[in-house]
Amino acid sequence: MSATPLPNASTALAVMSIFSASLAMAATTDPSGYIQNPLGGTTTIQQVLDIVLVSVQTIAGVLSVVFIILAGLKFVTAGGDTKKIETARNMLLYVVIGIAILFGAKAISAVVQNTIQQVGGGK
Repeated sequence: MSATPLPNASTALAVMSIFSASLAMAATTDPSGYIQNPLGGTTTIQQVLDIVLVSVQTIAGVLSVVFIILAGLKFVTAGGDTKKIETARNMLLYVVIGIAILFGAKAISAVVQNTIQQVGGGK
C-alpha cells in the first residue's frame, strides 16, 4: 500500500477560499434571493469613496504611530552616529509628510465633492 499524498498548500488555499466565498455569499443573500449591499446604505460613488478614504485613513493613522515610534527608537539607538541620526530624521520627516497627505486627502475629497454638487452632477 502506498501512502496518500497530502494536498499542497496552494490546493488547500484554493479550497478554503472557495469555501469562504460561499459562506460570504450565504451571509449576504436575503431569503428572497437578492444580494444585499455589503457597504450598507451607500448608493453613490461619493459614499463609496468616503468609506474607502476613512478606511485608508484609519489604517494609515495606525501605521503612522508605529513609524513615529520606530523613528524615535532609531534616534535613541543612534548613539551619536550621524548617519543613523540622519536616517531617523528622514524617517520622521517622511511620516510627517505622509500624515499631511493623509489629512490633505480628506480636504481634497471634500472640495471635489462640493464642486461636483455645485456643477449639478451630484445629489
